[in-house]
Amino acid sequence: MLTVTSEIETERLGRALAEIVEPGTVIGLIGPLGAGKTRLSRAIAEALEVDPAVISSPTFVLIHEYDGTLPVYHFDAYRLPSADAFDALDAGDYWNIGGVCLVEWADRVFDRLPSDSWTARLELVEDDSRRITIELPNRPDLVARLSERLNPV
Repeated sequence: MLTVTSEIETERLGRALAEIVEPGTVIGLIGPLGAGKTRLSRAIAEALEVDPAVISSPTFVLIHEYDGTLPVYHFDAYRLPSADAFDALDAGDYWNIGGVCLVEWADRVFDRLPSDSWTARLELVEDDSRRITIELPNRPDLVARLSERLNPV
C-alpha cells in the first residue's frame, strides 16, 4: 500500500508501473470519482511514450487506443449499464494482443478481467492525499521490480 500526496507522486507511481508492465498486462483501476484513476492511467501511458496531447478520459468513448512503446488500451466502465455491456464492446479481445490494458471502474466488470490482472485501488484520504493499493499477480519478481523503482538505492 502506498500513500501519495501529490500528482507528482502519482506520476512517479505510473512511471514505475510502466517500467514493469509486459505485453498483455491488464490493470484494473478502482476508486471513487476524483480518486486519480485517470491521472494514474495518463502517467502510465505517458511513461510508455504515448503522446500526451492525444490522451483523454475514455468516459464518453469507452475505449481509447494509443500508440507507444507498447500499445495502450484505455477503458472506462463507468457509464456501462452492466458487465454484459462491457462484453459487448469485445473488451476481452484486447487482453492478449500485446498491449497494456487500463480499465477504469474495473470493480463494475471485475469478473470479466483476466485472472492475472493487476489492480490499483485508489482511495481519497485527508488533505487531498490518496492511498493507492497495488495488487499484482503472484509473481514476487514484479513486486521486487516495482519496489526497486519506487525506492531506488
